[in-house]
This record gives sequence, C-alpha cells and structure tokens, in this order.
Amino acid sequence: SAALAAIIVLVSAPADAIAQNSTGAISSAAEQYQADVAWWADDALEGRGMESAGLEKSGKWVARQFEVIGLEPAGDDGFIDPFTAQVMIPDPDQADNPHGGERREVKAFNVVGRIPADAATRLPGAIVVGAHYDHLGMGGQGSLEPDAVEIHNGADDNASGTAALLAVARELVGRSDELRRDVWFVAFSLEEKGLLGSSTFAREPTGGLEMDSVFAMLNMDMVGRLTDDKLQVLGGGSAEEWVELVTPLCEAAMLQCTIAGDGFGSSDQSSFFAAGVPVLHFFTGTHSEYHKPSDDANLINAEGGVRVAGLVSEVTVLTAGLETPLTYVEAKERQSQRMSFKVTLGIVPDYAGPSDGAPGLLLSGVRPEGPAGKAGLERGDIIVGMGDKDIASIEDYMMVLAETEPGSSMPVTVMRNDERVVLEVTFDD
Repeated sequence: SAALAAIIVLVSAPADAIAQNSTGAISSAAEQYQADVAWWADDALEGRGMESAGLEKSGKWVARQFEVIGLEPAGDDGFIDPFTAQVMIPDPDQADNPHGGERREVKAFNVVGRIPADAATRLPGAIVVGAHYDHLGMGGQGSLEPDAVEIHNGADDNASGTAALLAVARELVGRSDELRRDVWFVAFSLEEKGLLGSSTFAREPTGGLEMDSVFAMLNMDMVGRLTDDKLQVLGGGSAEEWVELVTPLCEAAMLQCTIAGDGFGSSDQSSFFAAGVPVLHFFTGTHSEYHKPSDDANLINAEGGVRVAGLVSEVTVLTAGLETPLTYVEAKERQSQRMSFKVTLGIVPDYAGPSDGAPGLLLSGVRPEGPAGKAGLERGDIIVGMGDKDIASIEDYMMVLAETEPGSSMPVTVMRNDERVVLEVTFDD
C-alpha cells in the first residue's frame, strides 16, 4: 500500500547502509559475533544443558552483556527472570516408551532487558526480540546421535541466535531516538525442553509488560549458516502486512528471503503466536550437524550472522514505527498435524504446565475452527480430564488422543478461574 511504502522509504536507508558498508566495518562486527558464538559454544559450558552449571553461567553472561550494552533491566531480579517448569525426565530403562519417566519441577531463568522508545512521538505497545541460549548438554533426549555421550555445543543452535540478539541490541541502543515503541530483548532458557522459557514469559511477562500490548515478536534461532544469501523468514503469514513490509528490507540487505508460513513451529515465536501476537522467525536453514556434537563454532558464517542481525534491526525499527496494528492471521490446521493420530483437538499446549505445578494440560492457544474451539475451550484453560481419563500431563493427553476415533464425542473437563468446567467435544470425521 502507499502508506506502507512511505514508511519503508523512511526507514530503509540504514538497511542500504548495511548492505553497502565497508568490508572493514562488517568484518569488525563479524569478529565480535564470532567471538560471542565461540564463547557460548565452548566445551567449558558443557553444551548449556538443563540444570547445568554451564547453562547458568551462560545466562548470567547474557545479563552482563545486556548491562554493558546499555539495556535497562526488565526481569524480576535485575536482568534475571527466574521461572520453574514441569519437565518429563526420561527413564533410561524405558527407552522404547515415549511416556516413560517422571515429571519433576526444574528451575531456570530467562534474561530480559529493554530499550525505551526515545522518539518524539511514542506509540503504545512493544516489540519483543528473542533467541534461546540453552542447548542439549551432553546429548541424550533430543540429540540426533542419542548414543553419543558427548558435549553438544550448539554453535548454530542457538549460540548464533543469541549472538545475533546481542548484535541487534548493540545496534538499536544507539538508535533509540528512531524507536517509537519500547523494544524488549529476551534470551530464553529451556527452549530445547519444549519452549518452556518463552511459554512462561508469554503467560507471565515481566517488567510491567502486558501480552496484549506486544505489537510483534521477532525470533532468531539458527541464523549462523547463511549460504548463497538465502534466508528463511518463517511466520510471514502470521500478519497480512509482513511480506510487503519485510521484502524491501531484505532486498536492501541483499538477502534472498523466503517469507512464508504461519507463526507456529519448533521455536520460541510459537509461544507468542499462540497468544495472538504476529511473529517472525529468522532461520538460515538446517544442516547435517543439527543436534549433533559436531555443531561447532568453526562452522559458523559470522558475516552472515551479522547481516541477519542487521536485517532484524531494520525490521524492528520499521515495525516499531507502524501507526496501525499488524493484522494477525490465525493459523489453519495442517494435515501434517494429524499424521500420528486419527484425530486432533485443535489446541496448542503450554509445555511449561500450570504455574503452580498442579497436574493438567495448560492451553497456550486454541484454534477457533478445531474441535476444542467449537466446544468452547479457551486459552488459559487447564485440561484435567478427557472422557473417563484423568489428564495430569501432555503424555496423558497424547495417550487419550491416540485411542480416539474420528466422529466420536467425549466430555473434556477443564479448570478455568479455579472452577471445573465440563465441555462436550466432538472430533471431526
């Protein structure tokens, strides 16, 4: 539209500058980026696995970098935002049983900082820019070499994204006078365990942020392997305006962007999309080292990572200046989601579980056209029963779903505002 075109002209000049910058300037930023990735992907951090000393150390290092860069602290404890979550701990004696093991509470923390908008004409709302900093530790569950008890350094997944998060923060802290909305920077923990850090933040944001004021969320996960200038910008279908907004910025940065897909996926933007926020996930593609011990820092394209961070900076400035809200687009259910089951309920589970640790399946999203939406289930409901089965966890839910036939109906019991509500659900034929 003409309005969008006018906005793009106003903010695209810095992107042109990035694309035409001297080799020396890019190389300097790339050196910093490579150094950041190498720090996170060092064997000394033992793969930044859940509950490890390496994960705690790396999170605290992010907090120190936020402080040095000049962000304002926005967590519950300075930059640190602690949370607890219920996690299924696999039982090695039940390797063939996907539901084998025990659920227990674990402690972790996100790292949260912000840049207050400093433009003369501030706008309501905030932009969230995020990346996860955890990985798989010594392997095991989630590793594509599950028998290899070795350090999984996760250079691309996701030291590359966290290094890009710092690069965007460094860029924008000096451009706060261009920002018309506050920008929040969040390094999420326990993404590898089911988006636990981001789902907790989306449910209980800190620093006075309200989820209904989040204008957009930009996620960087695996941005360290740029090849042939090709970049995937996932979530391009989560708002009607994304393609028209982002395409000129990609062209200015000399990046060949594929901008498509709804906001769901196996990374932290999903938690925000489920909460009704337009999202983008910047991704340079998968590779043979994914979730293997061989994902090391020497394979990172540092200059590519800097270029992706530069693009995200420009998208942030542009989005922060939009006068009208983005048009959120609900995801349509995809056939692939039915592959493992004959039926689907049409929900998005919150893998962190109820905040008080109570049993049940917490819903972070409900698709209106799905069986759950038609029956009246809502975001924030906690499913505690399906038919005659108690639901204490997502594993219980999956077992019931696996036994359910198309066209059948059953009562689904949820906890809603401390009250038990029973709803009749009919599964689609």
